[in-house]
Amino acid sequence: MKSRGKFKFKEITYKNSGSFTNAQGQVINYSDSYALKVDEISEKGLEERIFKLPVDSPLINSLKEYTAYSDIILDFDVVFYGNSVRVIPTDIIKK
Repeated sequence: MKSRGKFKFKEITYKNSGSFTNAQGQVINYSDSYALKVDEISEKGLEERIFKLPVDSPLINSLKEYTAYSDIILDFDVVFYGNSVRVIPTDIIKK
């Protein structure tokens, strides 16, 4: 499924790989990634949204050109799983 949203860009930050131990005692490893933070104006008010992007995402260089609180329109793939949903940024829509 596809979706589109209009947001206020906040920042994009690099996250180093690492690991943690979950409640069951299992070690969970995760790889390097970027975190895209945006604000969405909804019926509940201003809400921060954070999207995880892989380091090889073609969106990274374009996102680094945005400044805080500039308007940004993003396209997404919405993927449904048995007990969760992932919203994955796929494109930046230029006006």
